[in-house]
Amino acid sequence: MAITRRRACKTIRELALSLPQTYEDAPWGFPVFKVADNRMFAWLQEDEPVELTLKLDAEEREIAYLHPWVRTASHVGRYGWITATIEDDDALQTALEWLRESYYLKAPAKLRDAAFAGTRSVDDVHGPGP
Repeated sequence: MAITRRRACKTIRELALSLPQTYEDAPWGFPVFKVADNRMFAWLQEDEPVELTLKLDAEEREIAYLHPWVRTASHVGRYGWITATIEDDDALQTALEWLRESYYLKAPAKLRDAAFAGTRSVDDVHGPGP
């Protein structure tokens, strides 16, 4: 189901800023989400179509590239970053899971462990098994 640009941006922003010690910056004129000591974990292009750029581990990137709405991120793709185009609810829900993953990869260990204590399992990252 298609979603509005406004709803996609609002939902992404709310999740990003709900994670421990996150804040929003705009060093390049668009929203960038950072954690702790200036560690970027995502950025948001709020134009049509909405795009979310974030970091994933190698296994998750392989899965991400199976979606036609995912591409290697410009400039930082070689470091494990992807860009997801958010035009429907399925893409939004998947991107929100990846946003959590990107935070997990970029946050300092103490924050990361506190944020996901008791909630992170293999299923949280890779989905339920067969």
